[in-house]
Amino acid sequence: MALSLTRVANAVAEILAIKVVTDAIPDGGALTSISAETDKIDAAAVDGLGGTEDSLAYHVGEIERHFHNRERWWGAVGAPDETNAIAATVTVPFVAISGADTWGTAIAICGTADDPTPDDGDTKFDIHRLMVTDLDDEVDPWRVRIIWGTGTSADAITAKQWTEIMVQSNAVPGNRAGGQPIDVIMRRVDVGTKLWFQSWNNTNSEILSFYWGAHGYEA
Repeated sequence: MALSLTRVANAVAEILAIKVVTDAIPDGGALTSISAETDKIDAAAVDGLGGTEDSLAYHVGEIERHFHNRERWWGAVGAPDETNAIAATVTVPFVAISGADTWGTAIAICGTADDPTPDDGDTKFDIHRLMVTDLDDEVDPWRVRIIWGTGTSADAITAKQWTEIMVQSNAVPGNRAGGQPIDVIMRRVDVGTKLWFQSWNNTNSEILSFYWGAHGYEA
């Protein structure tokens, strides 16, 4: 009999220990919470760009939006500067002038007061494509650089806030740059971030004219 009472006491103690653990589980229980998250793999919506930045769902949403997005194209205002640079035009491209086998002067292509995004409410953007419409040198390759930042272009270059692209005319000389958009890979930036552009040719003061198209993101 004493042995049986001991076993009962031990069983009760074990049950009480389990109860301490289960009482500590938040509303719905841990299993319900885990299920709610794992359902997001294939059975529930995720927050995407509205969720936590740098989470898996956020990056998946960012990638999906990059490939399935709207695009808006821009030319230049009459005198682009770091406040206002863009205009919805097909008659006034941006114009960059090369250095002599080095970078030419950085020109402003998006200012702090510009909103290049396709949709109201977008807070971030990136340049998706360029279309080069005129090249002084249609034979030799060019390097071009897009720079982004909130200070000066020199500061942004030092901080490595830039991306480079190689450009070469694929047209018969005399037919300019062929009119084919060029894909751009760059970081997303906040609306209000300044953008600059530089070109590099093996000859000084060569002109490269272009337009650019943007993707927008809500977060």
